[in-house]
Amino acid sequence: MKISIGDLLARTLIELGVEHVYGIIGTSVVDFYDKLYNYKDKLQIHTTRHEQAAVSAADAVYRVSKKPAAAIVHAGPGFLNSMVGLGIASKDRVPLILISGGVRRRLRGTDSWLEVDQASIADGISRSYQAIVDPKDAAEQIMNAVKSMYMPPMGPVIIEVAEDLWKVDTEVTQDFFGEIRSIGYSRGEAEDSDVRDVVDLLGEAEKPLILVSGEAVYPPGFKQEKLSLIAERFGAYIITSGNGRGACDESKNEYCLGRVGFGGGSLPADKALEETDALLVLGNEFDDISTYGYTLLPRGDILVASRDPWVKKRPRYYDVIETDPYALLSKLADASEGVKKNRSKWKGEIEGYRKEWISILKTSIEKETELVNPNLFFHLADQVVGRNRIITAGQGTHIVYTYNHMTVTKPGTYLAATNLGAMGYALPAALGACNADPSSEVIAVTGDGEIMMVIQELETIVRTGCKAKIIVVNDNSYRVLYLRQILQKQGRIIETLLGNPDFKMLAESFGLTAYSAGNNDEAREALRLLESDGPALIEIKVDKNEIPPLNLDYTLKMNAV
Repeated sequence: MKISIGDLLARTLIELGVEHVYGIIGTSVVDFYDKLYNYKDKLQIHTTRHEQAAVSAADAVYRVSKKPAAAIVHAGPGFLNSMVGLGIASKDRVPLILISGGVRRRLRGTDSWLEVDQASIADGISRSYQAIVDPKDAAEQIMNAVKSMYMPPMGPVIIEVAEDLWKVDTEVTQDFFGEIRSIGYSRGEAEDSDVRDVVDLLGEAEKPLILVSGEAVYPPGFKQEKLSLIAERFGAYIITSGNGRGACDESKNEYCLGRVGFGGGSLPADKALEETDALLVLGNEFDDISTYGYTLLPRGDILVASRDPWVKKRPRYYDVIETDPYALLSKLADASEGVKKNRSKWKGEIEGYRKEWISILKTSIEKETELVNPNLFFHLADQVVGRNRIITAGQGTHIVYTYNHMTVTKPGTYLAATNLGAMGYALPAALGACNADPSSEVIAVTGDGEIMMVIQELETIVRTGCKAKIIVVNDNSYRVLYLRQILQKQGRIIETLLGNPDFKMLAESFGLTAYSAGNNDEAREALRLLESDGPALIEIKVDKNEIPPLNLDYTLKMNAV
């Protein structure tokens, strides 16, 4: 049948289950927006104020709902603005569709207005780049992009359409949309021999440990119960990467030690990784982040289950099973029936680390401070906010407080720019989380340096009805780098100190309820905004010299290597 390329792309999104599309209109995509007008009952279109935010909002929708979303950008400058968001999604293996305008076909390759080599720019951070310049190839190219999005490792794909092609007809077969509907992530089956190897590894160990990555929990179908079952049978403790948080319930699962590694690893998780004699890694994130630049390594054998080709390109301290990590876990649950290992010595060791960590956190919470004690604030916030919550974070010292003090109970409820390390993710991710799960309380945790990169999205939050609560940890600095200058550069401070606006007045000018806390009493008062209706912003003013509880020895060692 004949169908315009604009209609073909819109219907493809609908058949894929896309419900939310983010972006900014431009001349190269105005005809596509005109087509989308006809699909407003099935596709919710959200205009952001920057293209980076559009992509990160779409990214967050998938992480929360396991349904893909899309972003639309104008050719040239709009496309370039989207690259940080695209990089975050690519590094964290999040599927989404970026639809870009392109210059008119007669001008293509002439260095025309708006023209940059978009395909080359996106090479390495997109799973597929399809530039539609011939109408007869449109259906095949769209199909290729969609399939690539779900191939291991999952990630973002880009479809560029020349400006003069949106209204041009192309031909598609009758079963095209049926095939689109059938596309998804396939976990496949784990080999019996691989399962036996894991049974032997965990069964013979004295200190077994399981590290869960985003690759295990991001595709649909992950069940905490199977992971908990394996942990109980083998007496194996569970640690997670940043993207794996929620693989186990941090509030009540006795085997769950939380996040490991640089930028927010808990002491029990770090110590368990260092002391284990048998590590099973479910997914692709036994990397420089989880190991502090490969300076914190287990004493025993390491087995990595992953279909991500990058695991074979990293320093090889491990053996690899080429299989989907959750498929392996599922089969392991069946193969280990009847296993019950007593790891009392390992348990005692872990409990010692836990007690030490609880003592460290308690000391940090009780510390007297002139400004707000962020440890106290986030400890109290963890109690105030209900368990039906989603926390979004970008990068910076401020996110360590959320790792330390705010528990995560299920997958898809802690979102951060983990593997790219980019600032500017928390606010647009909150927008996507609001759309993906309106029933959850959304808490965006951002630093002053980070929020100023995307501050314009406060308007988007208000306009779209998102009820996110935004916490700004204001230390008037780029604190990660400031502290490095203090600790490693003999106090030679250069270009890490900042000035800021009045965040309360600024938020109120956008239409948010706001509160600025300069001490602990005011911080306690500010917590009431977390229970308010509608969007709100809380600024807590903190000392830039405050170092949150973290594995400082390995952090410094990592930076020195």
